[in-house]
Amino acid sequence: MASNGTGESTSPYDKAWTIHASIIGLNMGNILFRGLELDQADPDMVVVTGLTILAAALPFQAIFFLINSYIREFDGNNELEYVMLERLLIICQVISYSSLIGIAILMTNTHYYMGTAFIISAIIAVLFLRTASNQADTLSRMSR
Repeated sequence: MASNGTGESTSPYDKAWTIHASIIGLNMGNILFRGLELDQADPDMVVVTGLTILAAALPFQAIFFLINSYIREFDGNNELEYVMLERLLIICQVISYSSLIGIAILMTNTHYYMGTAFIISAIIAVLFLRTASNQADTLSRMSR
């Protein structure tokens, strides 16, 4: 486990937990507030589409938290079970991250520039994340 600078250790599971807690908070806030703004007689279908994507991701985000908690306490007796849980965790992560498409739709509906800026920055952020992860893996292998 790595140190976070405060003397506490952080694991990849802690980081994933934090990221997904942020995403679920963002999604719930948008569902609540943007959903309340919808005109029930004539809802904006672009907003409804964005909110639907967010709502569809919520169960997978909840399952992510359950699996993540279970894996943290996993005793390691059944390697096959652990591998299956890891795969399920990855699927839930991908679906959670894909909910950002719903956020992009909502931002684009608010203003084209906002949506475009969000999409471009999200792509750059994912590329930075992948690059940093690859470099960390390389450094980890070199230090062994």
